[in-house]
Amino acid sequence: MRHTTAPSLAPNGTAIAYIVRDGGYPYAVQAALTEDGVGKERPVQLPIEGPVTRVLHSPDAQWIACEVSPKGSEKLETFTVSTDPEVEGASPLRNTFDARTHLVEWDRDKLAMDAVAADGMTEARLVDPNTSRYQVMDRRLDALLVASEAGYSLMRVGPRGNRELLLVNPQGRWMPLLPPEPGATTEDGRILPITDSRLVILVVTDHGADRRRLMRLVVDIEGERPVCIEREELISNPEADVDEFAISEDLSTAAVLWNQAGISNLELLSLGDEQRVQVRRTVELPGMVAAGLSITDDGQLLALTVEGPNLPPTVEVLRLEAGRVEPLDPDRTDRLDERARQGDVPELVFYTARDGLELSGWLYLPENPAPGHPVYVHLHGGPEGQSRPVHHDVLADIVAAGYTVFTPNVRGSKGNGRAFIHADDRYGRFAAIDDVADTVSFLCDADLCTAGRVFLGGRSYGGFLAVLAAARYPDMFLGVVDACGMTSFETYYESTEPWLASAASPKYGYPMHDAELLWEISPLHKAELITTPVLFIHGANDSNVPLQESQQLYDALVELGRTPQFLEVPGEGHQFVKPKSRQLIGERILEFFAELS
Repeated sequence: MRHTTAPSLAPNGTAIAYIVRDGGYPYAVQAALTEDGVGKERPVQLPIEGPVTRVLHSPDAQWIACEVSPKGSEKLETFTVSTDPEVEGASPLRNTFDARTHLVEWDRDKLAMDAVAADGMTEARLVDPNTSRYQVMDRRLDALLVASEAGYSLMRVGPRGNRELLLVNPQGRWMPLLPPEPGATTEDGRILPITDSRLVILVVTDHGADRRRLMRLVVDIEGERPVCIEREELISNPEADVDEFAISEDLSTAAVLWNQAGISNLELLSLGDEQRVQVRRTVELPGMVAAGLSITDDGQLLALTVEGPNLPPTVEVLRLEAGRVEPLDPDRTDRLDERARQGDVPELVFYTARDGLELSGWLYLPENPAPGHPVYVHLHGGPEGQSRPVHHDVLADIVAAGYTVFTPNVRGSKGNGRAFIHADDRYGRFAAIDDVADTVSFLCDADLCTAGRVFLGGRSYGGFLAVLAAARYPDMFLGVVDACGMTSFETYYESTEPWLASAASPKYGYPMHDAELLWEISPLHKAELITTPVLFIHGANDSNVPLQESQQLYDALVELGRTPQFLEVPGEGHQFVKPKSRQLIGERILEFFAELS
C-alpha cells in the first residue's frame, strides 16, 4: 500500500518534495504545485541504497537536500540534488571521518547540518550546495544542531530527559537559553530572522511546566556575549503537548500540532507584532495523527502528513486563506476522509496501575474474534514513544485474523506530561515492568481477555520490555515477540553507536554508577526465568540495536532447552520499512501465535 510522508514545500510555493513508500526502500520525489493540486512526481536519483528519511527544499527552490539511511543503518548520509531535471547527479555532504550526517534546515543560501564522528563529537556546519565546502559553527561532544540563522546556531546539549539549548554566536561564544532545571527538556527551536540588535527565538519546552508548550525568547546580541532579556509563554494547553510547530518566513502565520492523548490537533495562528497571537483556528484533519509540518514563506500553503488506523500515511497540502482553510486538491481530501471513516476506530481506555498511577491504551476489537478470544498486547518503542492511533499494517493484520489488540502507554511514555515520562527512569524500570502485568490484569477484569490467552510483544524498547516482563511473570503470557530489543546492557553499550549509548544511560542506568541495576534489567541474565516461547525478529543491518542482542538471548534459551524462534529480516535496519518485510513479519507473528494457541 502506498505511503507518502515528510513533505517539504518550496518556500515560494511552486513545488513540493516528499518521501514515497510503495515497494522497496522509501524514496524521495519532487512535484510541481499548481492550482489543481500536485503535479507529476519525479523520483530523486541518489547514489546509495537505503530508505530516504528526510527531504528539504532550499530557500531559492534550486536545491533539495536528502537524508538517507544506508541499508537501514543509523549512519545517515546527506546529499544535495538540483531541482532542475536537466541537471543530473547528487553531491555527498560528508567527509572521511563522519560516522553520521543529519539535515537541520537551510540558513539563507547555505545548508545547516551536523556531522557526528565515531567518537560522538558533533560539528555544526554551514554547507555551500554549489561546492560542498563548509564552515564549522560549533563543535562539542554529544550534541545536536537544532537551528541556524545568519551564523547563529542552537545546539542541543545535556542527557536524555534533561536537555537544553545553547545559543552560539558567529564568534563561537555561547549561552544557555533557559536557566537549569532538573528534568526539563528543551530540544526544539527556531531562530527568527534577525532585526536590529535582537534575536527572537521560539522554543518547544516543558521548562517550568508539566506540558510541552511554545515559548518566545528575546536575546540581546549587541554585547560581546548574547544575553536573554525576555521570556514569555506564547501558547500552551494544560491537557496537551506541542508535538511540533512551523512559522512562515514573513512571520505572519504559525502552525502548531498538539498531541492530546495521542490524537493530533492542528491549530493555525495569525501573528501580529512581536509574534502576538491574534487569531487561533483549529483545522479538522482527515487522519487521527499528523506530523511533518512545512509552510511557505508567505504562509499561504501548509503541508503535513496525516494517518490513522484506516488511513495510510498521506501528504496533504492546505491552502491558508484569510478566514478559511481549504485543501489544495478537494477531491483528494474527500477520498482521504472516506478512507479514514472505513473500518472500526480503536477506543482509548484508561486504567490504574497497582501504585495508583493512571495508565491508558488503545483497544482494537476484531470483527470476527478467533476461538478462545486471544489478545495481543503490543508495547511501543522509546521508552519515550507513545501508542497512538496510527496506521500500523502488522497490527491491522493481527486484528483481521481475529485477535484483540491492546497498545498500552505504560509509565515513561510521552503525551502524558513531564512527570509521567520520567516515571520509569533508571530504578523506575521495575514499576514499568509491573505496569505490563497490571495491563493484563485490567484486560482480564474487563472481560477483554482470558488468563493464559495473552500474547505480548513490541519493537525496540517494547521488545526488551516484553521479554523482561516474561521473566518477571513467567506464567502470564502464551508467547512473546521481541523485535530488535536490547538483551544485555553490557553488550549493548559496547556495540551500539556511541551517541546512542550516551543517550540511553539517563533512562536505563549509567555503566559505572548503576552496574547492578543494569545487570538486573538485562533479559540475558534472566534467561533461566524465561519459560514462555519467544519469537525474535531483527533487521540484518540494525546498527542501533545490533543483531547480536537478539542472537545471544536466543542462544541462551536454546542452551537451557527452550525452543525460541528467530526471524532475521534481510535489508532492514532498526526500522522495518519495506512492505515485503512488514508482510513477512506479520505472517510470521501469526504463524507463531497459531502454533501456541
